[in-house]
Amino acid sequence: MLEAFYATTRGSLEDATINGGFDLHQDLVWIDLIAPSQEEQQWVIDAYHQNLPTLKSLEDISSSARFYRDDDGILHISTYFLTKNKNYQADSEHEDESMLATVQTVAFILKKDRLITLRGEKLLAFRAFRSRARRNDYDINYQDPIWTLLGLFEAKLDELADILEDIHKDLEKYSTEVLNNHNRENNLDLDDMITRLAQQEDMLGKAQLCLIDLRRLLSFLSRPRALGSHIYDAEIREMSEDVRSLIEHNAFLFQKVHFLMDTTSGFINTEQNDTIRRFSILPSMLAPPMLISSVYGMNIEELPYAHSPVSLIIVGSFLGASFIGPYFYFKWKKWI
Repeated sequence: MLEAFYATTRGSLEDATINGGFDLHQDLVWIDLIAPSQEEQQWVIDAYHQNLPTLKSLEDISSSARFYRDDDGILHISTYFLTKNKNYQADSEHEDESMLATVQTVAFILKKDRLITLRGEKLLAFRAFRSRARRNDYDINYQDPIWTLLGLFEAKLDELADILEDIHKDLEKYSTEVLNNHNRENNLDLDDMITRLAQQEDMLGKAQLCLIDLRRLLSFLSRPRALGSHIYDAEIREMSEDVRSLIEHNAFLFQKVHFLMDTTSGFINTEQNDTIRRFSILPSMLAPPMLISSVYGMNIEELPYAHSPVSLIIVGSFLGASFIGPYFYFKWKKWI
């Protein structure tokens, strides 16, 4: 898919209709390639004489070659974007909704008058930025493609902030469930809770990767020769400060996830120990009756009460007392 945008007279971005390479005229300021076909890539190469990386090469690109300016003054950037989707798990009593995340690399090629982006799938951050750029809420002149570049990074940062906020809300809910409803009577599945916490930890790890990558990118853009002007410095400094605060918040959420995982694992171990204790108590309660029964089962004439008319009642009373006595003792000790 190929989408293109031009800047209006008031500076906002508007969609351009692209039916072929002949529609890629010089007035377009942003060319967005989404899992493009070979034909669509060739349109861009022929129109702008600009080689494009392949989607496969984006996955294999080394960290040292993620941000650089080539000999022609063209800025090349490859950065991570976090994508998420909902995962629904349902059982007989409730539905649980969790998020699964993947990280994909997006390529940016910035020329003097045009920005070209290449990605493998649709991203929420791009859709949010396009909506914002059409309204032009901040009165920005998108005729300058650098503002489009920085706007996309800001949309990425906003999405990461929303993801961390959602995770924080989920962890607060999980904390209430684990600390208040961990008893078996409340039917909380602790094994399922471990799975949900592991998913949140995976999400936080990928968010951390994107945030650190964005911090390195902003550090690169803050260099004097990266963008060729100081008018973008304030925007870059503001985003850098936001990245720093999100990294700190992400570290706090990591600690909270680990605390909940340790707590949940502790409750699981407590339940397992309780089950083993219950099974070990049962033989202890049965041992005295079995001893009495084995003694009176011996073929010996001299056993007390063995030939009494009420021997069955007497021995049965011994058996009942030897079972009930340990039961009330264990109950008094709160072992059962």
